[in-house]
Amino acid sequence: MVSVMRDMRHWRAQNSTVTTEPAAAARRTPPARPLQEKPAAGTGASVQRRPFPWRFYGRGLALGIGLSILAWGSWLGWQTLRNPAFMPIETIHIEGLAPQVPLPEVNGVLRPYLQQGFLWLDPQAVRASLMQLPWVANADVRRVWPDRLDVQLTRYQAAARWLGGSGQLLSNHGEVFTVPDREVPKDLPSLYGPAKSGTALLDALKTFDGILSPLSLRVTALEQVPSGGWRCILSDGVRLVLGAQDPEGTLRRWVAVVPQLQSYLVAGATMDLRYDNGFAVALPGATKSGSAQGDGTSQGEK
Repeated sequence: MVSVMRDMRHWRAQNSTVTTEPAAAARRTPPARPLQEKPAAGTGASVQRRPFPWRFYGRGLALGIGLSILAWGSWLGWQTLRNPAFMPIETIHIEGLAPQVPLPEVNGVLRPYLQQGFLWLDPQAVRASLMQLPWVANADVRRVWPDRLDVQLTRYQAAARWLGGSGQLLSNHGEVFTVPDREVPKDLPSLYGPAKSGTALLDALKTFDGILSPLSLRVTALEQVPSGGWRCILSDGVRLVLGAQDPEGTLRRWVAVVPQLQSYLVAGATMDLRYDNGFAVALPGATKSGSAQGDGTSQGEK
């Protein structure tokens, strides 16, 4: 029995030695490969070269060509859009024409802008140019897709001459504008007064004309003096002087009594109405002067 165990130990020792030797050999590190030295020049030895990256450079070339074509196409498209013939204005619709704002004059303003084409025409620039016309108070310019231009003009309505200035007129809204002398209407009244008082003068003119209507008279010239009073010339040539206090009431009293004093209603006569109980009269040439009471009774004549 003892000999069998010894034999078993001897067999295990042999087997363990046999099995561990290959494992130890497998774990051994392989020897490093020796570095290859570069061949010396002129020895005739071959050198291994890397292949040329044709694919990389081909992609870069294709990308450059594509970008160039895109840029060229964009430039061509831009030049096409810039050409007025690409989208010309075919129709022009104009409203608000009048003898003071004739069609040839308006066309002369529009012609340079129409050459720009539909896409590049600036409505605000066209409006600014139309506003330079003498009688144009406002202009509305719109582009209507795809080839139409709409122009709406509003002209001034002249109500009076302003400050006696050459070509200066006052609109019915109190706006001052200038027109050529040859275009000034002949029958307009003249207004004189402080700056920016046009609206107040127009209101006074309308009121005075309404009071004078029973006499078939109207005011042809009206002035507001610095003291606040009024001076006016009537359509029959008579001049009136009114005070600052209640000029409408004073004018109504004069209208009520003046039919009894027809001899005083001559062109160039001046009537001062700044009196409480009557008015003073200065006839042309100072050949006659006198005064009258509020009821029309003459106080004297010399």
